Amino acid sequence: MNIMKYIAYVVAALFIMLGIAILSGLFIQSSFPSQFRITVGIVLILYGVFRIVATYYKKAEKPE
Repeated sequence: MNIMKYIAYVVAALFIMLGIAILSGLFIQSSFPSQFRITVGIVLILYGVFRIVATYYKKAEKPE
């Protein structure tokens, strides 16, 4: 596995952790509406999961 795949997995994991942190209320103040916090947190978690799946199934690019 090359270095770019490792970076892609780390970034995806960071998105998931950021989504969890936002859902738990660590990053977004309580002055924001709870629907906003929940929506942003879920979107970030789903994007992180998407990036993990996309990286896992991405075919290796062959030089021409």
